[in-house]
Amino acid sequence: MRKKAVRQFHKVSPDVWRSRRFLALVGDQRELWFYLVTSPHQTSAGCYKLPPAYAVADLGNDWTRELYEACLRVLVDGDLIAHDPDTDEIYVCRWFKTSPPTNGSHAAGIYHHICKLESLAVQERVEQEFAETEYGAAYISSPSSANQRPF
Repeated sequence: MRKKAVRQFHKVSPDVWRSRRFLALVGDQRELWFYLVTSPHQTSAGCYKLPPAYAVADLGNDWTRELYEACLRVLVDGDLIAHDPDTDEIYVCRWFKTSPPTNGSHAAGIYHHICKLESLAVQERVEQEFAETEYGAAYISSPSSANQRPF
């Protein structure tokens, strides 16, 4: 049986420590943000489906569903994540500032993740930020020519 590929790493900018949004968080809220950014569920598009029970299990014994949902609301209210409770989908806002597509093939792979989202609200946010990247804009405007540098 083939093992599912897991992201090896994700860039987290040191600028996070100068972010007013992040610095407004406390303890568990910061832990949840780091978990959402670096969790094994994360994709190259910065968005994924995460049922609360999975998150609570991953975060450990001190976490309850109530704590998870309370911290999640703070992250949404602070515009650190987009979340749809009906689909359990999450997007880490401004994902592409640290992890933009690096070529047309990468953009195509990212867009594949975006298209799989059930939540239109989350999908629109991800797509908007993806379109602000060099290769994202090229892919959206012309998927067949996305491997060419858009100059």
